[in-house]
Amino acid sequence: MSEETDSQSNLASHSTSDPASDSSANEAASQPFAERLSDELQRIIGVLVGANRKPPRRFKSFLNGTWFGHPLHAVLTDIPVTSWVITAIFDIIWLISPVNFAWAARGAEVTVILGVLGALAAVCTGFTDWSDTYGSERRVGLNHAIYNLSALALYIVSLVLRLTQSSGDSIAAAVIGFIGLGVMSYAAYLGGEMVFTKGTNVNHTAWEAGSDGFEAVMPAEQVEENKLYRVMVSGVAVVLLRQGSQFYAISATCPHAGGPLNEGTLEGDVVQCPWHGSRFCMRDGRVRTGPATASAPRYDVRIQNGQVEARRAGSH
Repeated sequence: MSEETDSQSNLASHSTSDPASDSSANEAASQPFAERLSDELQRIIGVLVGANRKPPRRFKSFLNGTWFGHPLHAVLTDIPVTSWVITAIFDIIWLISPVNFAWAARGAEVTVILGVLGALAAVCTGFTDWSDTYGSERRVGLNHAIYNLSALALYIVSLVLRLTQSSGDSIAAAVIGFIGLGVMSYAAYLGGEMVFTKGTNVNHTAWEAGSDGFEAVMPAEQVEENKLYRVMVSGVAVVLLRQGSQFYAISATCPHAGGPLNEGTLEGDVVQCPWHGSRFCMRDGRVRTGPATASAPRYDVRIQNGQVEARRAGSH
């Protein structure tokens, strides 16, 4: 009798388990370590920068560079790159003649410090941008981050060695700096791979064609108020909105990563991208919340013979 009870108990425990949950757990466990690491890092970064908070998510938008109209990370990376290249030049000058060019050792010390400070800022903005990536660009970005952090660590060691010398000169510090420069150069190559090959943070509306004249897109009577419509203007997808007697239209492609804005959430006259949460004003296309840094192209709208007509506003 007890064996039968145990058997029924085991059967019940199996029947109450969630197959979907077990499948998800097995799938997560079978993922490569780099993917699991990326998932966890993106989750942590999202918490730190407030990615899951309600709009306008000012801190994350600040790190993205939304206020700047350009990714902030790209600007900040110039600081360590330039500083550490100059450091290498100073080190070479000092190594040629340590007695005659003692000033070069001090110069290298200053540029290493500037580079470290710039790199720390670049790390913050870079990880913020990377937290919105996925697929192959995320994998390249993770390697980009690992090599950049390695270069930063090497330069910190180099700086410590320089500071321990009263004159600021150290052959070991210079050699470590040269190694750091090589590591940073490869990291920069990977950064270029993300932008120019994978299209990370490239304005996805940059190549959209403009239109000189108005084109009919749909009957005005079919346009309901406060509802987003996807229409085509000169072969370009456009999102259309009516509020009262006013009609507004902007590109339906999110400049950040190409998300469909017509499938987004409308709050007042602001549409939020369903992919990464970038927000745009339907009245003028201006970006309100990152990670997008470029505004969405705006379209002029008019009613002619009962038809809604639209054309690209301004020059392209």
